[in-house]
Amino acid sequence: MLLAEGDNLLIAHRRLFDKDENRFFIGKVVAYDAGLVKVQGHSFVRDVISGKIIEKAESRTKIFSLTSGTLLVYQLPSTVNMESFILRAEEGRLHATDGKGFTMNLADHAHAGRL
Repeated sequence: MLLAEGDNLLIAHRRLFDKDENRFFIGKVVAYDAGLVKVQGHSFVRDVISGKIIEKAESRTKIFSLTSGTLLVYQLPSTVNMESFILRAEEGRLHATDGKGFTMNLADHAHAGRL
């Protein structure tokens, strides 16, 4: 099976247009079958005032189609601390981190010649 119950996922909604905002969901797999994955976790959205990516407080369960072509799905290591997981923008780059050693660059374009 491609995904198993308890796997950690970071799901990014593909930006289809220049003005689309980044949207992310992180959580644990509850169930997986035939290209559909049920994930329990938290949504992250950009705050229009501060420009920061913030986590929505309430936990939610979502069902995603992995065959839709509109999602980028990252399977995170099992060692990632999902309770302290945050998205942080620094110097024009977006990083995912758990503050305990895991960091992932989520830049979708170069900034100052670097990713």
